Amino acid sequence: MAALIQSVAEELRNLAGSTEDLHRLVCHDHLEHDVDYIQTVQSIDRTTQILDNLSTFLAAIGEEANEEWNVALETALGTIRLSELKRRLHPAANDAQLSANDGADDDGDLELFG
Repeated sequence: MAALIQSVAEELRNLAGSTEDLHRLVCHDHLEHDVDYIQTVQSIDRTTQILDNLSTFLAAIGEEANEEWNVALETALGTIRLSELKRRLHPAANDAQLSANDGADDDGDLELFG
């Protein structure tokens, strides 16, 4: 359980970094934009802060968690559609176990014209 919590914390930390990159990309000359733009930029910043805080929070819980705690993950993993994310969250499970729950192996690729 502790390893799973640490994995989720790391995923959130990575998302916080990606969101911060987005913030830097769109946050230039913000004083020249309208109120909606400024509010959106502030929302990205707030999202970054929340993701970072949740990551730190879960990492602290993971450090305190007992390795003997067991949780049946099949149902929870079945809600995750991104196969790479499933593997990162539960590396011990094989591909068949990971995709058996949802019948799909969505790798997250976006097809705009397919």
